[in-house]
Amino acid sequence: SEIPPLLRGFRGLGLALLLLAVFLAALPMTQTPRRIPWVGDTRARWSLLLMALVVVAGVGTAFAVRPPVIVAAAGVEQMRIATYNLHSGYDEFYNYDLDAIARTIQESGAVESGAYVILLQEVDAGRISSFGVDQSLWLARRLGMDRRFYPTNEGLQGLAVLSNVPIAYDDGRLLASVGEQTGVQRVQVLPNPNAVVTIYNTWLSPLLELSSNVTIADQEQDQQQQLNEIFAVYVRQQCSAALGRTVIGGTIHNVPDSPLVEQMKNAGFSDPFAGLPLELSATFVRAGLPTARFDYLWTCNLPSLGAIVLPDSGSDHRLAVAGIVLNRQAES
Repeated sequence: SEIPPLLRGFRGLGLALLLLAVFLAALPMTQTPRRIPWVGDTRARWSLLLMALVVVAGVGTAFAVRPPVIVAAAGVEQMRIATYNLHSGYDEFYNYDLDAIARTIQESGAVESGAYVILLQEVDAGRISSFGVDQSLWLARRLGMDRRFYPTNEGLQGLAVLSNVPIAYDDGRLLASVGEQTGVQRVQVLPNPNAVVTIYNTWLSPLLELSSNVTIADQEQDQQQQLNEIFAVYVRQQCSAALGRTVIGGTIHNVPDSPLVEQMKNAGFSDPFAGLPLELSATFVRAGLPTARFDYLWTCNLPSLGAIVLPDSGSDHRLAVAGIVLNRQAES
């Protein structure tokens, strides 16, 4: 279901909304008899005391649940970047465990390393099927990271980036989609005063066995059009010194030897996972289905420090992590 824009506008207004509700609840007392009925009665003091207690409790609750202060990493020369498809918080057996996803991120070193950026796909933001949780906000507070969310499906699902590196800018764009609506999210981070890293986070249309006249070849053309839009609108050129430090990642829904992935190689982008056997680079592992790699990180002007895929996950996808060097010579 879709959240009306009016209700979505109340996000982040918990305390103000509570105080307004208390005020509106007290208004009927002054209207019907044209005077407050308990004036001159000792009950007036108790009523005023109760209203004051509600206000104090509201302020105290808001103070107690306030989000933690995010301390961004500064002066970073090396950092790790990851891609993780949340699958709306469900694993392959449809067990919902958002805390397991947070633990997976923690086990990858996101908290201890000090410099980390995570690209998230299939992120819910208030869907009934995921218990109304704004998942990227929940994870950001749980992990003490900053976040940016870009909605693709009626404001209730989309792409997100978590970061404990300062975020300077973010935007996004919807991509042409035959099936489920998808898009691309752009985020720029500032690891140090001399380095800007531009990150493109995307989720391309999946390849599905459909009973209709839509073939796999048709769906691959849909993927190709989406990737072409990313290059036409944002990237605009092949990897070169002029492009700057760039990362393109997310769920591509295609295998490494596909023409789609070959296009990224031909454009000069580096794959930190290239050369790893499938059992070490696979990000989609399900019982009874072939192991596959559907999630990618491509880098430009960012030398690699190695890559790893974590074996355990709270999603039906696995978390892929790559270390990168912020080579200052890339901008000289």
